[in-house]
Amino acid sequence: MSETELQTCTQCNQPLPKPEFHRSDRGGRFRKCRSCRAATRKAWRETYRDKQSVYRRRFKLSRYGLTESEYDFMLAAQGGVCAMCGETCVSGRQLAVDHDHATGVVRGLLCVKCNRQLGIFEVLRPAAEEYLSDYGAGNPHISHGEALRKQRDAPRPRRSAATSKLTEGDVAQMRARYAAGGVTQRGLAAEYGVSQNAVGLILRRATWDHVA
Repeated sequence: MSETELQTCTQCNQPLPKPEFHRSDRGGRFRKCRSCRAATRKAWRETYRDKQSVYRRRFKLSRYGLTESEYDFMLAAQGGVCAMCGETCVSGRQLAVDHDHATGVVRGLLCVKCNRQLGIFEVLRPAAEEYLSDYGAGNPHISHGEALRKQRDAPRPRRSAATSKLTEGDVAQMRARYAAGGVTQRGLAAEYGVSQNAVGLILRRATWDHVA
């Protein structure tokens, strides 16, 4: 039979091409078209939403060998909060069942954040413990900030960002010329390409004071 032949949907009564009908396990095609089947499934989900939620919860708990009453008992024993951080789940979701991935033993109920972080910790735990054993007291190959303290305590020349393009020779020459007279701060600023205020700071040794 050609795929271009038509088939009438038993729900919408529309004659449609055969590809508009899903294939069945028996080798034929379903009697309802794709759109009608999708609408039927959607209507069923909306009608039995609560029942589906119950079924999903039971199925998830069964993976850990738990019943709903056991889960509720654990939750009440924890005061309704995460066993690690003592908070409710920020996402609004149910607390997750935490279990030992090696043995399958259920340990407690955790929020999504703690459950995820604990899983990462367990994977990294051997390497983390070895690292802290070797470097917990500090890295033996560095001076633990001694070089930084010396650098911080050492006198540093005061320079202005506005005059960073000047050299020490420029600064010395600028001061000598101004002391000799015949040139203004405005003139020096224009000549060296800096502001008049920057020139004044240099001349008063508020900046570049390390230059003799």
